[in-house]
Amino acid sequence: MSEIAVRLRDVVAASDAYRQTTARLLGLGVPETTILVHLLHDGPRTPTALARRVGVTPASATAQLDRLELAGHVVRQANPRDRRSVLVTLTPQGRALVSRIFAVFSADVARGTGDADPATVAEVGRILDGVSQELERRAHDDRGMARDLGLHSSNR
Repeated sequence: MSEIAVRLRDVVAASDAYRQTTARLLGLGVPETTILVHLLHDGPRTPTALARRVGVTPASATAQLDRLELAGHVVRQANPRDRRSVLVTLTPQGRALVSRIFAVFSADVARGTGDADPATVAEVGRILDGVSQELERRAHDDRGMARDLGLHSSNR
């Protein structure tokens, strides 16, 4: 199994470089690009939810959303379910941009899979889903992660 961990580490490193290049070419930061991608796939979200998803502070997310709004990629609208909050939504311009980003990414992934058998691709997808779910679960388990890393409460 460590072979899979090594390969995933390589994928994560390549993905980080890919995201940095994409963001730089678009004149955006990686967190801003990540916000756009999450809005495309997850739909409108509150600024707080986006901050959590991207892993930045709410203040950072506000600054990033200000830049994205100024560029015409997102708009903040009243939340119909909670008048005290707002939802961030992609504008048509933002949706077109992030759709192009994801189309290029999808094509690159398809080239990376080459002529792999569709059943093999489906099995790898199933495995990656399981890995993603476990990593997401662990990302929200500070206590368990700290314990497994051998950290004590004074280290956190």
